[in-house]
Amino acid sequence: MANAAELERKVAAALRRAGYSNTDVTLAVGVSGGPDSCALLYSLDRLKDAHGLSLHVAHLNHNFRGQEAEDDAVFVAEIAKELGLPVTVVKEDPHEYQRERGISSFEQGAREMRYAFMARVAQDAGARAATVGHTADDLAETVMLHVLRGSGLYGLRGMGEVSDWPWPVDAGGLKLFRPLLEVTKAQTADYCREIGRSYREDSGNFMWRFTRNKVRQDLMPRLAQDYNPQVRDALVRLARTAAEELDFVEHELDKVWPDVATNSDSEVRFSKNALNELHPLLQRLALRRGYIVVTGDSTGLRETHMVAMEGLALGERGGRSLELPAGVILRQEYAELVLTIGQGPDCPYPELQGEFTIQFPAEPGVRSVASAGHWVVTMQVGTAEERPDWTNSEGGEEWTVCLDRKAIGDAATVRGWRPGDRIQPLGMRGRKKLQDLFTDLRVPRPWRESVPLMETGSGIAWVVGHRIADWAKVPPDSGEEVLWINFSQEKTS
Repeated sequence: MANAAELERKVAAALRRAGYSNTDVTLAVGVSGGPDSCALLYSLDRLKDAHGLSLHVAHLNHNFRGQEAEDDAVFVAEIAKELGLPVTVVKEDPHEYQRERGISSFEQGAREMRYAFMARVAQDAGARAATVGHTADDLAETVMLHVLRGSGLYGLRGMGEVSDWPWPVDAGGLKLFRPLLEVTKAQTADYCREIGRSYREDSGNFMWRFTRNKVRQDLMPRLAQDYNPQVRDALVRLARTAAEELDFVEHELDKVWPDVATNSDSEVRFSKNALNELHPLLQRLALRRGYIVVTGDSTGLRETHMVAMEGLALGERGGRSLELPAGVILRQEYAELVLTIGQGPDCPYPELQGEFTIQFPAEPGVRSVASAGHWVVTMQVGTAEERPDWTNSEGGEEWTVCLDRKAIGDAATVRGWRPGDRIQPLGMRGRKKLQDLFTDLRVPRPWRESVPLMETGSGIAWVVGHRIADWAKVPPDSGEEVLWINFSQEKTS
């Protein structure tokens, strides 16, 4: 059992480094059924008494591998039952998630869906962290993918043992814990066999439609065979080095940031003189930090964007402004560089000033229309199964909802966003700041005060065009009356 003892020693060391040892901590453990996540679960279960851990197993059925996925879900539930651990098993459709959020990449959509699920389970379980079975192989593959995309230091850093929750989910301080980053995939399978435990193989790992699988199954073996047998270890060392260097330069940037930039919630202003006095690496990191201050994260910001930003900042690029992802504009002014969200002509919301009370209709089947500033609010009481014909001609799907008639009451106020507003988004138990919801949904800051909110006595029922509240949803197969509501902009002559 020497190999098993070594893996458990590494997991125990990771628990101590993360501060999760002997602190009566709860961990949500993501288990797919494969060797990595099973080794993670088995080792944590064997260590839990010695380290004061409570474990909650989480399994998401991605619903795209047919019976195999169903069997995986049953397998994980049976393991949890055998170990005497609480378990949450949920089935969701990544294709639907991808369509609803306009995500072009299936891989990205499935990843976001997994993390959203893990965040819900961890929060419901009162966990301090969600624990996943990423290994040294996963770290090396991630670094290689970033190399292929021309990443900078942040991409070369790969993934950390303990990290903040990934975008786009607001997880309220929840951490992501990866205690197997010093363990290989082969070692996880060996561990399961050595302790007499089973696991399942995921056919999705061999689907070449996914770029990571091509790197894992083709590129990495070729590099190991033809160039460096230790390529995985070399990439892991590169990640560690990049992480250490980034930690140092980020602290250096902290020291000079007050002299270089002034920032608010919606823009960052850089002193050209102070920025130009910095080392080129600190200039780059300062521009990147400014982008994160404005948008909330660096998603979508590529190396090509960073090169263009540097060119404008140093006067090497023609023109006085630069368009960046998420509607961000980098603009030259006399003595400053300004990063801000561009207003743009494509804002879908007219200006919304004041508050407007609308009365809901009481009689079923009768169409009712009310005004709320520049918005026309069309309503009709009916059933969830019989959608009124007029909803098909009143704009896109996002402008029409069907709400529980009893839950929302008899009237609502239509108004704009105010700091501190909260909603219980569909599918969540707790409430969330609208500011965070807007960030997750990539709503540009200049648009946010114009997004109509429909508020009843129970709270915000609908962030129009984006999300309804969970408490206002129509219960499945309820047979109760619902209220169909559509928002459309008034026509101007």
